[in-house]
Amino acid sequence: MSKRILFIISDTGGGHRSAANAIAASLASLDPEIRFEMVDLLRASRLPGIRNAPEIYAFFSAKSIWLYNLMYRLANFTGFMNLASNFLYQFARAHIHQTIEGFKPDLVVVIHPLAVRPMCDYRDETSAVWPIVTVVTDFVSIHASWASDRADHFLLPTPQAVSRLLQLGIAKNKLQLTGFPVHPRFLAPLPDKHTARQLLGLPLNRFTVLLTSGGAGGGQVSKLVEAFERYCPECSLLVVTGRNLRLYEKLTRRTVPECSRIYQFVDNMEVLMSACDVIVTKAGPGTIMETATLGKPLILTGAVGLQEEGNIGFVTEARLGLFCPDPVQAAKAAEAMRLAQPADNTAEISSSACAGTAAIAGTLLDLLSRQATSTKQSSLGEVEDAHS
Repeated sequence: MSKRILFIISDTGGGHRSAANAIAASLASLDPEIRFEMVDLLRASRLPGIRNAPEIYAFFSAKSIWLYNLMYRLANFTGFMNLASNFLYQFARAHIHQTIEGFKPDLVVVIHPLAVRPMCDYRDETSAVWPIVTVVTDFVSIHASWASDRADHFLLPTPQAVSRLLQLGIAKNKLQLTGFPVHPRFLAPLPDKHTARQLLGLPLNRFTVLLTSGGAGGGQVSKLVEAFERYCPECSLLVVTGRNLRLYEKLTRRTVPECSRIYQFVDNMEVLMSACDVIVTKAGPGTIMETATLGKPLILTGAVGLQEEGNIGFVTEARLGLFCPDPVQAAKAAEAMRLAQPADNTAEISSSACAGTAAIAGTLLDLLSRQATSTKQSSLGEVEDAHS
C-alpha cells in the first residue's frame, strides 16, 4: 500500500516545522513504511515578499511587531484571504506544481495558514484526489487564513479553536478536537533535573531558568537577560536565541556569568527544559505545550503577534503559569519561585498534550487506510469496466 504524506509548512518561526516533525515522528513509530516530505510552500512559491516570509517574520517579530499586527488585522477576513490567495496563486502556480508533482502524495497535511488555499487550488487544478488535512497550531486567536471550506479535515488543539472555525464557516463534520502535536521526545522518559544538569555541564544545585523566545528569537530577550542577572542573581540562566544570529552575537559579546549559557537554535530542548526549574518565554503554542507536558512552571513575557495573544489567557486561566510583560516583573517572579520552590501545577493539561500527538497520528493513519481502500476500489471498477 502506498503511504506518502506531504507536510506543507513555512519556517515563519519554528512552530510549524516543529509540529510537523512531532507528527512525523509519531507516525514513524506506528508505521515505519510511511514516507514523508516536508515543503516550505511560501519559499517554493518564489514570489518576492512571499518566498522571504521567514526572514520578514523574523524582522517583524524583533523590530516592527506593530506593522505585523496591522497586516494581521487587515487580512483577518475569509473573503479577503480567498481573493488574495487566488491572485497570488496565479503567479506561483508553476513553481508550486514543480515542487509537489515529484512526490505524488497520498495525503497532504498543511500546518501553516497561508498554505491552505494554495494547496486546495493545486488539487482542484490537477484533479488530484488526496485529502487535505489542516493541523491548526494556534489555541485561541485563529486567523481567517486557516479557514478554507475546501480542505477536508481540520485537527484542532483546543475547544476555543473549534468554536472559532465554526464561526468562520467551516462545517462541524470537518472539525476534530485532537489536542496539540508535542514531539514524542517530550513524552518519553527523560533525565531527571540532576542528570540533565550534568549532561549540560551546569551547577547541580543552582536554581535554573530557561529563557527562550521561539525559533525566530523575537521578543525582549536582551532586556530579560539584564533583568534576570540583576533581580535573580542566584540562578543559572539558559538563553536560547533561535535563528536570531544578531541577538546571539549581542549576548555573547557581553561577559556571560560562568553558571549561565547562551545557545542558538537547539535540537535538545527537552533536555534543557528537564534541567530547569522554570521556563520563561513568549506565548508560542509549542513551547507552552512542551512546558506543560514536562510539568514545569511557566512565565509568559508577551505575545509576538496577535495570533499568540489568546494564548496568554489560555495559560493563566488554566493556571499553567504567570503573565509578566515587564522584564523586571518576570525576574522577580522567578526569584520568588526560587525562594518558595513551589510544586508544579501543570499535570492537568499534560494528558491533553500527550493525547494530541497520538490522536493526530491515529487520524492520519485512518485517512491513509481509507484513501488506499478508495483507490483500490476505483482501480477494480476500471478493470471491470474494461472487461464489460
